[in-house]
Amino acid sequence: MRILAGVVLFAMLSAAAAEDEVKLKNGDRLTGTVKSLAKGKLVLETAHSGDVKIDWSLVASVKIDVPTTKVRLITGETLEGKVVPGGEGRLTVQSGGTVAPVEVELSKVASVNEPPVQWHGNLTASAKATDGNTHIRSFLITGEAIRETELDQILVRAIFRYAEDSGTLIERNAYGIGKYSYNITPRMYLYVSEELNGDTFKDLTIGTITSIGAGYRILEEDWIKLSAEAGFAFFTNDFRVAEDETHPGARVSVRLAMKLPLGFEFKELFTIYPNFEDSQDYTIRNEATLGTGIGGGWTLLGGVITEFDNEPTPGFEKADNTYFVGLGLTF
Repeated sequence: MRILAGVVLFAMLSAAAAEDEVKLKNGDRLTGTVKSLAKGKLVLETAHSGDVKIDWSLVASVKIDVPTTKVRLITGETLEGKVVPGGEGRLTVQSGGTVAPVEVELSKVASVNEPPVQWHGNLTASAKATDGNTHIRSFLITGEAIRETELDQILVRAIFRYAEDSGTLIERNAYGIGKYSYNITPRMYLYVSEELNGDTFKDLTIGTITSIGAGYRILEEDWIKLSAEAGFAFFTNDFRVAEDETHPGARVSVRLAMKLPLGFEFKELFTIYPNFEDSQDYTIRNEATLGTGIGGGWTLLGGVITEFDNEPTPGFEKADNTYFVGLGLTF
């Protein structure tokens, strides 16, 4: 019986000793299981609070007891082994065998056990049908997919709107963007993008906007994300009736995502496109949504898409607003 109790006690002590430990610069010590470090956030799984995200800049030392941990440096070099505290502001990777331990500054560490790169995004759909005095069928589909790493990001977005009244087409509008961003610093990046749009009822067969510029992540908090970007752009517009045109210009965009009380989240993407050949000619595109999760990756959301052209083709309105309510699925 004493032998059994001793074995149980030894196992309990070993399990406790095997916990990872994170020491903060203010002297606090946190224990649990280090899951990963990516984008400047260390994720520590704790028994009392679940996953806790810690700013890497606040960490003074870290100890990870698993035999093999992958540590990637900002230089791109990867180290594998057991991670133990080093000198002040450093950690040591013990690879074992005849390989000497490697000590590195915490500021030189880019990631720890970084999760594999995956695509994520969302798909939203809304539809409307009426019968009686009017016979309207309409739907709106939006989709966004993002692949992001420490170094870069690929974003693809598309929106398609369609409506008919008693079998007569009254709306067909499509918009899409593909953008590649490369990080210069954790907050600043360079980008190149290609936008496509077409609208049957704005005399636009297809328009393209090719842009290159720079962006800055102004705020990167759990509850709010705010970024802005600006760059040179080149426009081509193929019209059905009006004369086709090309011109240089600019693209200035602001993106906001903010978590609100009661589980709601507000998102807005505002973009303005000045025309360098005509100071009075510019277009604006704004997308604003308010949504809340309803479980299982599903979101109930509503929003408005605004398109504004200060000098539209003669006979057409300057502004178009599309209001919608629909369901979204996050993947």
